[in-house]
Amino acid sequence: MRKDLLLKLLESGEKVSIYSPQFVGEEYSEFEKFLLSFMDKDEFGEDLGVIMARLETVKRMGVEDRYFRYEGRTSDRVRALPAYLESSRLRLYCLCISSKVLILGNGGIKQTQTYQEDPYLNKCVETLQKIDFEIRQRENRKEITVKGTQLHGALTFYIND
Repeated sequence: MRKDLLLKLLESGEKVSIYSPQFVGEEYSEFEKFLLSFMDKDEFGEDLGVIMARLETVKRMGVEDRYFRYEGRTSDRVRALPAYLESSRLRLYCLCISSKVLILGNGGIKQTQTYQEDPYLNKCVETLQKIDFEIRQRENRKEITVKGTQLHGALTFYIND
């Protein structure tokens, strides 16, 4: 099934700009859906706080590998928060496009050893892998470029679900 999406700019900063995919017909971006899922659940308040604190660090310092956990395949740019040094029952998946551009996806409760064992988390990662593949194709054709902290070009496209 074809899913149309827009890479929505959530925040533009001096060091980092943050985007999130928003599927056509949906009210919220993937990151906003993640936040809405956990922000009113007291049992995840500390976990969400760990992730939000890490995002604040990234916004101040830039998108550096040390702030993220590697996920996905070696050929993609999928990462997760929190980093290895922090513990949390939650995982937020994202794409580190450059040292100044971060795309926040969705995530959830980590209850299995690997994301592949959890159908929902696996879908979150696979969605970002498909988005990353499309962005790379467009970067190669110069349809999407990174200029400073901004993505420029064709930020509306589709992926097959």
